[in-house]
Amino acid sequence: MVSPEVVGLKSPLIGEEDSVYSRILADISSAIFVSGDRLVTTALAKRYSTSINPVREALNRLQGEGLVTVSVNSGARVTYFEYRTMRDVFEILQLIEPYLMEWFVHEHTVEQRQHLYHLMHQMERLEESEHLSYRILDTQFHWAMYSQHYNTHAVELWRKNRLVLQTMHANLSSNKSRASQSMVEHRAIMRCLEQRDADGTLAILQNHITNSRQYWSRYIDDQPTRQK
Repeated sequence: MVSPEVVGLKSPLIGEEDSVYSRILADISSAIFVSGDRLVTTALAKRYSTSINPVREALNRLQGEGLVTVSVNSGARVTYFEYRTMRDVFEILQLIEPYLMEWFVHEHTVEQRQHLYHLMHQMERLEESEHLSYRILDTQFHWAMYSQHYNTHAVELWRKNRLVLQTMHANLSSNKSRASQSMVEHRAIMRCLEQRDADGTLAILQNHITNSRQYWSRYIDDQPTRQK
């Protein structure tokens, strides 16, 4: 049984706007469209009940963000991400997440910490098959901490790179052991947050990112492009 709290979950990385851009991005990040899929403007216009121009504008924006590639012969496609893309993104996250996290450790409120516990409890109640809901809640967990930072440019850099990962992993399911390991790491982070222990939190965070990278690196090279 899916908890009513997780029905209709949306990634905080996409935003709340109901634009064509956000709707295409939501479909990419939830594996409606996966790496290599063609994005035909007429079909998208029909899907989103809009005209061609907003679709073209959205695809141009997504192309600029590296999530869509456009060629003369085949038109627009969801970008096919290779291992080196994932490697580069994880290296950026390992640099920027400690910077964002350290500020949160010292500056967060009790209410913000309680919200993190609430998200953790939602993740713990999910069934193993609800990997997409887990991934969105995991993103909300990290976003709840990093989005509070005063350096909005750093937050935006994290958002863009995390979004690339979310897109890369959209059609992959995480196994129970990785989800369990991730929850252990989340609980350890929370214990350090309770003590406002920056060194402990950052050490766990680095381990959390490394474990995630090692897990997903086993899958990216082996994923075939789905041609349409």
